[in-house]
Amino acid sequence: MSKEYKKMDVALLHLTNKKVILKLIKDNVQISRSALSKKSGLTPPTITRLVDELMHVDQLVESIGLGDSSGGRPPLIVKLKNENNYLIGIDLGATYIRGCLVDLNANFVSEMQVSTELEKGFESIVEKLVKIVEKFQKRKNPDDKIWGVGLGVAGLVNSETGIIESSPDFGWTNIDLGKELDKRLDLPFFYDNSTRLMALGELNMGIRENQKNFAIINMGYGIASGLVVEGILLKGYSGFAGEFGHISVDTDSEVQCKCGMYGCLEALASGHRITSLGKAAVENNESELLKELARGDKELITAELVALAALQNDPASLKIYNDVAEYLCKGIGVISNLLNPETVYIGGGVSLNGNLLFDLIESKKNKYLLPSSAKVKILPATHGDQATAIGAVALVLDKMMNLELTNPKN
Repeated sequence: MSKEYKKMDVALLHLTNKKVILKLIKDNVQISRSALSKKSGLTPPTITRLVDELMHVDQLVESIGLGDSSGGRPPLIVKLKNENNYLIGIDLGATYIRGCLVDLNANFVSEMQVSTELEKGFESIVEKLVKIVEKFQKRKNPDDKIWGVGLGVAGLVNSETGIIESSPDFGWTNIDLGKELDKRLDLPFFYDNSTRLMALGELNMGIRENQKNFAIINMGYGIASGLVVEGILLKGYSGFAGEFGHISVDTDSEVQCKCGMYGCLEALASGHRITSLGKAAVENNESELLKELARGDKELITAELVALAALQNDPASLKIYNDVAEYLCKGIGVISNLLNPETVYIGGGVSLNGNLLFDLIESKKNKYLLPSSAKVKILPATHGDQATAIGAVALVLDKMMNLELTNPKN
């Protein structure tokens, strides 16, 4: 073997070992160097060298003092350097753009929300994204470091090229968002499909640890899913796995989806559909309560308003949500019977109306589940309306933990 290859092998081994130690430190919250040696199988001198490098060069780890001694020298305890290290996560939705500034443990430091205003076009949306990042940058202290920006986008994001090949919600085709952001941001940034990032956030920053088989359904303006099988986030051949909203749940339906097909789950159960049905109920004088809540203006009707009316036992609104839950349960049956997940999480705007949707799902789901899938749990997404933003944070954190980001200057 040539000297060049030997050097390469040594460097690769060093990087691999450092990643292992960094992950152990993160997963254990705080841990001694001796425990790191036992868990990793690396020698104490190697642990000392790697930890010192993570502390003083990468500045991702810090010492928190000495632990209790069991007879010998007291162990030195280290942990992830949470203080002064931050990440930005952004959820680019069709209705709102939500952003958060968090520490390495996903504790919120600051958050903001602005209207997307689709009608103003692509340039306006890019400008809003940039302004959100800049506002977060201005809020940090001189010693703080922002490592990068993660962004969740509603649409088909090609995992190889980064091109948003299609986003019906935005009316985008073959959009190179990265090229535009690169011109205006001075931070590293990464983006992916918003629902896939919701799944990544649930996997790495969710409330339940060691969960390896689950799905997350994003019910907002449209409907999509993120799928995790044996701890691996499924992307598919071109990065388009999870287009759950485009399975057919009613082959006789005359409702056409934006994709061109009829009877898609998204066409029949999305926030957009709920809003349309609510407007129709007012137009047809089927709901005095909805008309009252909308102050007589059907254009003010939203899926949230329909949910509010349903929670007040409005018959027309209850029927809308009852039908939506029925279609959704058909879709949950497909995912559950095919992949046998432990849990199906539901996030997105339509899920944020108390127990209305979840109670309806519980009453209907067993009609579409095989006995082997009947134990599946249906739960709200851990991070609520910030589920995509936290997933975007998880995307950047993953880059950090793989030591793919350089230590940023203040």
